[in-house]
Amino acid sequence: MARNTVPHTNNISFPVTMEPLFLREGVDTGIYATVRRDENGNAVDTFHSFSERYGLLTNDTLVNGIEESMAKAGLTDWTREAFAYDNGKRCQIVWTFKNRTIKIPKVGDEMAFRITARNSYDGTWRASLVDSVMRLACLNGMCKSSNEFSLYRKHTSGLDVSMIVAGLEGALKRFDQWADDMSILNVKITDAQGLNVLSHAQEDGVINGNVREGIVGFWMAPRREADQARTLLNLYNAGTEYLTHTLGRERHQHSTEVNGRWTEHLLDLGRDQSRLATSLTALAAN
Repeated sequence: MARNTVPHTNNISFPVTMEPLFLREGVDTGIYATVRRDENGNAVDTFHSFSERYGLLTNDTLVNGIEESMAKAGLTDWTREAFAYDNGKRCQIVWTFKNRTIKIPKVGDEMAFRITARNSYDGTWRASLVDSVMRLACLNGMCKSSNEFSLYRKHTSGLDVSMIVAGLEGALKRFDQWADDMSILNVKITDAQGLNVLSHAQEDGVINGNVREGIVGFWMAPRREADQARTLLNLYNAGTEYLTHTLGRERHQHSTEVNGRWTEHLLDLGRDQSRLATSLTALAAN
């Protein structure tokens, strides 16, 4: 496992409670903490302390509420993946709907609808839902960093199913837009111009040097015939392939965050011809 990697597992179902903290003398501090316990009720870890009690939303409640909402929104035939990070402090759940697909015009890439939920017991993530897609040719995940919406209020653990249904319906409408978004990346470039785009992305803080080198490997040596064309879309696919299948194995949470930045960066280049022209040129020597 790489250095600084935050371990992740697929187990997101475990007992967590919100409990008051006391001084050793038994004095109530007025502070509350989220505590992970094992099946026997023994404390395993204290995730975070809070100055006030709020409604604790468990991962299981979140999953059940979203899946109830999916049924109401007419979303069926899904697969689910779950990831828990840092001993369960944060979790991410991904649903993929392979019966909801679109194709990118003139390219032929087929993409499936996907939604991702987040939750945390340490206050770092609010309970939220974001829509994304999966490229069926190689199962690459493609994440936009926008469109996230909160699922519950601070002082209640209840989920508003009707609100989630409305959010899912909005996500489905945005899904239809993905094909048009990806189509703007169907711009011919050379190998060298692709490398220049990656160097500019590193310079702009979108990716770091290790990620750039990883994407270079997929860009310069495509794994499948469909990726051998030299376009901005193929460069984008090289990035999502590296982030999904290489970086994602060891640093899943980090790869998801970088994936969102990478997607927005490439789409911004596709929309702004001036920025694209700059990114296609070599960086000025220091």
